[in-house]
Amino acid sequence: MKIAVVTSTFPKNFFDNVPKFVETQVINLKTNFPNLEFYILAPQNNSRETSLNTKYYKQIRFNYFWPKHFQKLTNNGIINQLKQNILYYIMVPFFVFAELFALIRLVKQEDIDFIYAHWFFPQAVNAYIVSKILKVPFSFTSHSSDLVIVDKKIPFLGKSIIRKVCMSAKSISTPSEKIMSLIKKYFSDEEFKKIDHHVIPMGINSNNISLDTKKNNDKSVFEILFVGRFSEKKGVDVLIESINFLLQKSISKKIKLKLAGEGEEEKRYKHIIKKFDLDNVVQFVGYLNEKDKYKAIQAADLIVVPSIESSTGDIEGLPVVVLEGLYCQTAVLASEYTNANEIIEDSINGFIVKNINPYDLAKKLFEIINLDPKIIQEIINEGSSTVKEFSSRKNSENFYKFLI
Repeated sequence: MKIAVVTSTFPKNFFDNVPKFVETQVINLKTNFPNLEFYILAPQNNSRETSLNTKYYKQIRFNYFWPKHFQKLTNNGIINQLKQNILYYIMVPFFVFAELFALIRLVKQEDIDFIYAHWFFPQAVNAYIVSKILKVPFSFTSHSSDLVIVDKKIPFLGKSIIRKVCMSAKSISTPSEKIMSLIKKYFSDEEFKKIDHHVIPMGINSNNISLDTKKNNDKSVFEILFVGRFSEKKGVDVLIESINFLLQKSISKKIKLKLAGEGEEEKRYKHIIKKFDLDNVVQFVGYLNEKDKYKAIQAADLIVVPSIESSTGDIEGLPVVVLEGLYCQTAVLASEYTNANEIIEDSINGFIVKNINPYDLAKKLFEIINLDPKIIQEIINEGSSTVKEFSSRKNSENFYKFLI
């Protein structure tokens, strides 16, 4: 079976530092179901990296703007780029139509049997159009609140587009119940029952995780780690400010915060660090490849995922790093905006902070740092058991049922 995966985010090769969760999903599916053939349709960007094909998939890249070095619309996520510079809005119609024509061409040339779109706009919308033209079925995954943003940004037509695409899809999925509830609002209960809908977190590439990295042996230091893109909804500024509050408390351990990632908010984070004189506490470690990321997660005492709702209304689906932390047997603290509370019960298999602001986050960090190590280990063990259902095999089985 030939499947066209249309996405705005996909690594060109091992060295490309864009999010890799779509690639991980494809690799897991191909590994467990070799009968599937994947053709990845993704936009070109201004990166000089070469697009490589692997035994798991074939990449097809399309250009959408000229000169080509201006193709930056998807570099840090479309929503983030539009927020940074309104001139990027000029590229949006070019991107939409370039993707549409590229998808039509791919389906025809490779005799594609099925289209799988990541994100509602424009991928799922284009999949819907191609499905109507070429009579090829499609499914899509909405990762965050991108579908709701379509409603806000396209007056009068937004709701109609959402309803038509969802009701025409073979199936739809979201990484969390929260995101699915946002979609459900556009339908009556009877209508929604007719839509084949699934809640499936993206999962992790557990086959590539080697649990052999030792924790920080220096018990006088408590190491906190953030892994992710430096964008507004990730809430890293809240985390940095919470460290300032935390250091005002009486703590027996030295605090170290490592920030692994890159993005448009980095300059602002550095300004906050300088403002609170945290240069000796906060360390930027840059983008980490998969191997180094897993080592860093295992070495840390605590993974913090402090996501918030952005000024544009964008929220998380369920960050993969939550699952990676649990799998790597490291304690995880996440905000409710991550939707991690759908799999984590506070102080049972991880930690949840309900009110995500610097003061309450600092209060939660203080509580965790002062917990008995035996209790922490019990929570880690419970988290490790919880995440087994998101292993490579189990997750790919869930997505196979969703697609086929």
